[in-house]
Amino acid sequence: MLKALHSDSTGEFELSGTCSELLALGRKLGSGRGEILLAKVSDPFPYARYLSRIEFQQASGKIRMSSSKDGETLEVAGRLESLSLLAENIEGFASEADQGDHLHVDYFPEHDYLAEGSGSLVVAIDSDAVQAS
Repeated sequence: MLKALHSDSTGEFELSGTCSELLALGRKLGSGRGEILLAKVSDPFPYARYLSRIEFQQASGKIRMSSSKDGETLEVAGRLESLSLLAENIEGFASEADQGDHLHVDYFPEHDYLAEGSGSLVVAIDSDAVQAS
């Protein structure tokens, strides 16, 4: 099951799962609307806390990733083209990555799909996942 962690001090999110879970996330994200329940994490260190779900929806502009007011949800909102680009990046990473690999999605000026002020995202292949060699 996918897991998401959040750092209150940096605003960074970490999303981890198996390759197949991340591929499924990419497909759902590309649809433009949805919710995914996440696994509980007993020790989120070095992050402050774990999140219980991801909600994504279409909105105007580039993607903004943020924590909900109750701190339980990773909220992802942006126009469909931006959500599709993020989905493609996650799917491409999951298709080629090995256990322990990670992908950083950080804002920079002229970013193709991420809005200024958005939280950063680290996508990781779950180190607890057992993969066949």
